[in-house]
Amino acid sequence: MQLFFDHLVHFVHRQPEEAAQLFREAGFHAVPGGRHTRWGTWNSLSYFGLSYVEFLAVEDAAVAGQSDNPLIVQLVAEHGLGEGLGQIALRTSEMDRWAERFRALGLTLIGPVDGSRTRDDGKTLRWRMLFAEDPQTARNMPFLIEWQESDDERKADLTQQGIIAPHANGATELLAVGYAVADLGAATADWTRWFGWQAAEAFTDERLGARCVTFALPGGSIVLCEPTQDGVAQQALTSRGERPFFAKMGTAKAQPFSYDICGGMYLI
Repeated sequence: MQLFFDHLVHFVHRQPEEAAQLFREAGFHAVPGGRHTRWGTWNSLSYFGLSYVEFLAVEDAAVAGQSDNPLIVQLVAEHGLGEGLGQIALRTSEMDRWAERFRALGLTLIGPVDGSRTRDDGKTLRWRMLFAEDPQTARNMPFLIEWQESDDERKADLTQQGIIAPHANGATELLAVGYAVADLGAATADWTRWFGWQAAEAFTDERLGARCVTFALPGGSIVLCEPTQDGVAQQALTSRGERPFFAKMGTAKAQPFSYDICGGMYLI
């Protein structure tokens, strides 16, 4: 069963359009998203093909505080951690089969949960989300998303709407999202058990101050990073726990850049 990287959820404590403007100032193309009135949240978006960054914020605290959607529960519960990268979604067209696999592994499931959002042009986007928790570990699992439309339909529509468009800073694709983890061996074993993936050989990333393994995934790989010194990965693990802490984009330019935007690190 194939999975694709779908999107990175960046929790922000400001209007999503303000976060999108900061992204645009860094040379990324970013657009308003919309409102999830049932959950009390709203968002803005930046696409790299069909992979994207979602800036997600609480708009109605009373509604968000009563939500039973695990992503919104996490957004509200982690407010005290400040802004930063919070979660990732993996895309599938076989959600029911993944639910069967997760149940067979003894995972606790929430969903599939129906979601929808109406754009400014009047089009209503619909999707399903599946959340899973592993009773064997406190590790935070990605959630799965299944869109109502096919990938080709969505890409054509998003391109026509100008939502998918070139980035002024030369970013071309989302290559990877990195997670800070306390125990690389245990984290790798969990991700392998959940999804059946095989990790590449471990390597040391001096820039992050971490020993890492990569799970190759269409649309953006997952990189697990255990700190080896007091560096970027250690700071992320200490401040936010085992969460995503960087996104790396491919670029047509030779000169690398690093952007710290709303508590998240974006590498290009």
